[in-house]
Amino acid sequence: MAATAVALGSVMWYQHMYGEWPFLESLSANLADEGLHPPAYPWEHFKWFKTFDHAAIRRGFQVYQEVCSTCHSLDRIAWRNLVGVSHTVDEVKAMAADVEYEDGPNDDGEMFQRPGKLSDYLPSPYPNEEAARAANAGALPPDLSLIVKARHGGADYIFSLLTGYCDPPAGVTVQEGLNYNPFFPGTQIAMARVLFDDLVEYEDGTPATTSQMAKDVVSFLHFTAEPEHDHRKRAGFKAIILLSALFAMSVWTKRFKWAPIMTRKIVYDPPKGHH
Repeated sequence: MAATAVALGSVMWYQHMYGEWPFLESLSANLADEGLHPPAYPWEHFKWFKTFDHAAIRRGFQVYQEVCSTCHSLDRIAWRNLVGVSHTVDEVKAMAADVEYEDGPNDDGEMFQRPGKLSDYLPSPYPNEEAARAANAGALPPDLSLIVKARHGGADYIFSLLTGYCDPPAGVTVQEGLNYNPFFPGTQIAMARVLFDDLVEYEDGTPATTSQMAKDVVSFLHFTAEPEHDHRKRAGFKAIILLSALFAMSVWTKRFKWAPIMTRKIVYDPPKGHH
């Protein structure tokens, strides 16, 4: 009790002398530098016996195509990566064929344009980094292929960032050309809010709310960061089943096969000498 009274008294004395509570200033500074910590959301594919929500991945790809692809690229994702995950082979072939790719050289030594194919990678919105910076006031939109694994907080952070835009609190000045987002380190981000209710029209009839679109596009981006996720989880369960069977066989072998040998007694019966 005495220690508690001394601690409370010290805190009250500090507040009376300096007009602020101890440690809160440094806490506020860290919050501004590192951003608000995102909450943990119950993603379906985080569960042990669950895989990616492939319907959400399909919707998320639609959000990426209609909203995100104007600024962000997916350099590590080829059209073939979508086959059997979010779209059929024919659907992916049709989408790839709608994009023109430079190829060559031909027999005359010249480059030419051709329709895309499954082995091509998704097109980038800009030809180079300089063009990307010029179109975004000097800011370089990051490639989204590994964005979920490249950011602390992963899917929770990306979802919170997309849905966390709000007006700055009193006393906070936002620089020109930036936007306030408490989840972004420094709280001021060049990217404006891009998701609004009914921005896209889902083909399956799902209501396109801001949070739904954010959830779907984050699910898609998590897939692009870990396309082997479902296969890895399936292989892990196969390994557990195999190792469990081997362990059971070893226990049975030790218990029944070697039991007579391990439990037998050797009695030394020395020969009787002649008297």
